[in-house]
Parts: sequence; C-alpha cells; structure tokens
Amino acid sequence: MTDRLLYLLRHATAQDKALPIADAERTLVPKGRRQVRQVAAFCKRQHLMPRWVVSSPIVRARQTAEALVHQLPGSGPVQFADWLRNDTPTDTARTGLQALLATQPGDPWLVGHEPDLSGLLTALIGAPADAVLLKKASLSCLQLRDGAAAQLLWSLPTALMD
Repeated sequence: MTDRLLYLLRHATAQDKALPIADAERTLVPKGRRQVRQVAAFCKRQHLMPRWVVSSPIVRARQTAEALVHQLPGSGPVQFADWLRNDTPTDTARTGLQALLATQPGDPWLVGHEPDLSGLLTALIGAPADAVLLKKASLSCLQLRDGAAAQLLWSLPTALMD
C-alpha cells in the first residue's frame, strides 16, 4: 500500500429520509447533482482523475459515482461493492478495502455513506470513531502507508471547492 492515495467521497444530497420510499431507493435531488458538478470541477482544476471508482450499490451513492465519472472524461469505470452499503461495520469495510487494494493497482476512489465513511477514515488514521463527520459530497484524501496508520492529507466539503 505504500505511496497509494485513497479518496473518499460521501454521496451527494438525496431525497429526504422522511419520504415514503425505501431508504435504498432515495435519489439525488437537484442540489445533489449540483454538488457532484462542483466536485468534478474541483477535480478538473486540481488534476484529480479517478482511474477507478468503487461505490455503494445504494442508488444515491451509485448516482454520485456515475455522475462524477461521466463529468470527468477519461476517468475509470464504476464498480460496486456491498461493503460500502450504509450501515456496514467498519471492520467489514476495512477488510473489503484491503482485498481491493491487494487486487487493483492505483489509487481507489470510494463513494459511500455516513457514518460509514467517517468510521473507515478514522479507523485508517487511528483516530477516535467520532473524530470525523463527512458532509454530503465532501471529498477526502488519505495517504496509505504499509504497517502504519494512514495519514489524512485533506478533506473538503463542496462549499470550499469553488
């Protein structure tokens, strides 16, 4: 894992939980689609091009991942992983990530949910579980290091990407 980066993207704003639809079927709202465009514009300005993206299969995360890749021509395909679904235990997500890193080269981009992504982030950097809260459509970058805790390089909400 030495010298590999890991990007974590929380899904963009979706339909309200209070609506009478299944949580897994909630879709992005116009604000969420704007957030993904902001993330993509930020990535273009910073020359961040995802070679491959792994997303939760839940609709709002899938839409976020697919919209990001669509707006960044030349970026990699979107794959789906059940270990990125919401309410996945951190240990399960960490095991899924380790398996992914062992089989795929390059720097992965993960698209998922809260509090799962912040739980994974804090586990990787060795911080207390409640030390991080990722806002919708925020993008974080970690440096992965063999045999040591990862290092958080940066984390930005969309409001700071302009």
